[in-house]
Amino acid sequence: MNDNASYMLSAMTSGPIPPRRATPAVRERLLDAADSFFFVEGVLATPIDRILKAAEASPPSLYKHFGSKDGLITAALRRRLDIWSRVWQEQVDATPDARGRVLSVYPAMRRYQREYLPEKWCAFSGTRAALSVRSPALQAVLDDETDLLRSQHAALVAELGLGEAAAVRLTRQLVVVYNGLLAQMLRDPYDEAIDESEATAAALVDLALHAGS
Repeated sequence: MNDNASYMLSAMTSGPIPPRRATPAVRERLLDAADSFFFVEGVLATPIDRILKAAEASPPSLYKHFGSKDGLITAALRRRLDIWSRVWQEQVDATPDARGRVLSVYPAMRRYQREYLPEKWCAFSGTRAALSVRSPALQAVLDDETDLLRSQHAALVAELGLGEAAAVRLTRQLVVVYNGLLAQMLRDPYDEAIDESEATAAALVDLALHAGS
């Protein structure tokens, strides 16, 4: 008896047919496997065969959807960036005061790590470090992540009403603190690294506000 017949017979003898759980499409399974291995164990340390096995996918399906391992890495990073952008923006929108919005990247990071895509450290920094030769598409997504980090911080600092030079200086300092957080996540538990980085960023913000008052 095949699987479909067994399923129908079971349903006829035990009551209403229960809904079947949908199996993720192969493209999503490949992206999920990429997240589980590339950005935890490293893009160089993870052979593509391991991704295919975890995703229950064939080599032709990988090349059909992504063209290459590089294409899969690029697509997985793009998905991560889309999710991270949304999580950070939701935190900004939920924070009522300008000082809190400047520091919103830290509660956003806690939520991102807890609810969405945990990683060994920053997937984007890790990919930059591992791959010196990059396709234009991969370089573009890495640049977009950097642009988001800088432009979002700059826009939020601008709400504090500091002078131009002070705002530029504070923005650069906050970006440095955030990048330090990503490195510290390799050494300390995530929550501890986030808490300490948030406290450092808050001290810089308060210092800038005091100097400007």
